[in-house]
Amino acid sequence: MHYLKHLSLFLLLSLFVGCTIAPNLPQGDNEGATSALYERSFDANVPNIALLNLFFTQMPKGGDLHHHYSGSIYVETYLEWVKNKHWYIDSCTFKIVPIKNNDGCKALSVDELIANDTLYRKLLTLWSDKDFSNHSHEQLPPDSNFFNTFGYFSPISDQYMDVGLNIIKERAINENVSYIESMLSRVGLSSSEFFNSDEIKMFNNELRNASTQEEVNALLERISIVYEHSPAFNAKVQNFVKELERRHQGIDTETFTMRYQTYAIRVVEPLQVYTDLLAGYKAVQSTPLLVGVNIVAPENNTIAINDYTLHMRMFNYLMTKYPNIHRTLHAGELTLGMVEPKELLFHISQARNIAGAERIGHGVDVMYEKEPLLLLEALKKYAAIEINLTSNEFILGVKESEHPYSIYATYGVPIVISTDDSGVSRANLSHEYVLLASRYHPSYKTIKTYVYNSIDYSFLAPAEKTKIRAQLDKKFEVFEKEMSLLAKRLN
Repeated sequence: MHYLKHLSLFLLLSLFVGCTIAPNLPQGDNEGATSALYERSFDANVPNIALLNLFFTQMPKGGDLHHHYSGSIYVETYLEWVKNKHWYIDSCTFKIVPIKNNDGCKALSVDELIANDTLYRKLLTLWSDKDFSNHSHEQLPPDSNFFNTFGYFSPISDQYMDVGLNIIKERAINENVSYIESMLSRVGLSSSEFFNSDEIKMFNNELRNASTQEEVNALLERISIVYEHSPAFNAKVQNFVKELERRHQGIDTETFTMRYQTYAIRVVEPLQVYTDLLAGYKAVQSTPLLVGVNIVAPENNTIAINDYTLHMRMFNYLMTKYPNIHRTLHAGELTLGMVEPKELLFHISQARNIAGAERIGHGVDVMYEKEPLLLLEALKKYAAIEINLTSNEFILGVKESEHPYSIYATYGVPIVISTDDSGVSRANLSHEYVLLASRYHPSYKTIKTYVYNSIDYSFLAPAEKTKIRAQLDKKFEVFEKEMSLLAKRLN
């Protein structure tokens, strides 16, 4: 069987590379042979995408550090879950409806929906990015289309989370991914459970009017006292942790590990953002399965724009209270024309310098920052960049030479390659590496560095990093031996 595996790969590669003669390779240099085989993808003027797909599907890929759980489940799976619940799809809005109600638009079973190819394909374009650009049809702006998908499948996404985590695990294993760090969910507490409407309004106004870190800190101290002394607050945090631990059972194996982030949503009122953040920090403190806190949702949303610095100051306050809890922030997921130019001047720098982010998710607008060279030097020393090429292209329209990947690479900022929302984008981590290679042609050695970065800059405990790094060493030995054999046969 081992011979047949090599033979099948050999035949595939023969089709891809034709009669091209491989360069002379040092005997026993499996890494060099693998690098040379990779370089053969660029022999023609146009990269050989089929060969790159084969290469990167086989290559060990370490971890996926920018990964949203609900956005990583494919539409087809969500529809299976809707069917299992005996829920329906509204034939006009394409929203999930738990009860069949035929007043107005007909509620369809999943089988009825799929039987109608026009409706089914329409649902795919609304619940994911499928077919957005390959034919003419009514469509929202791409960023709205992307973020709106979560509103369609959110009623079902948590219903089978333990099943979903196992699906993500198996997909990762099939494409040689060792570690997933998934943004799972909010803890789920509401500020209205602890403050009356007048108090909420007062705190929201005072937080927005605070002009210094010290003023924000004083307000957050007052709010935190209420939560710290609330048995209900702490009980709900612990319930969240217990449910996570239940859902995680059976996920980790000797060769695969999954950990989680919790987060705040940046498009709600300030008191609720802080409630989400504090609950998240408390939850991370309570279990090793939760490894970090994030902030999510569209960065160009009006509330997100107006409250951006306030949110960074909230992270700053919590960093002083919980210095050992890791932070990665969506920041700089913007581009020229999406917002006013002044909003491109500071988002990444504040995420690093005020919030203390250890990783930056996206970081696309770095070239527009007020002092980009100083920022790049700071990032090189203190933070990694999570590069998400597919979603950056779809949401922002930023790709190829417009993307700042080459700037980060030139300055030596640590880079990790991630998927973002592979179910919505209908892609995977191997595809992200194919895009990286075909667009920017980094060396094989550089690509290996990114793979190891995905473990080194993860929020895993040091012992877990050491274990996975050692496993990666062995996986690359096997991979490079196989690629070396293929290269020699093609010589």
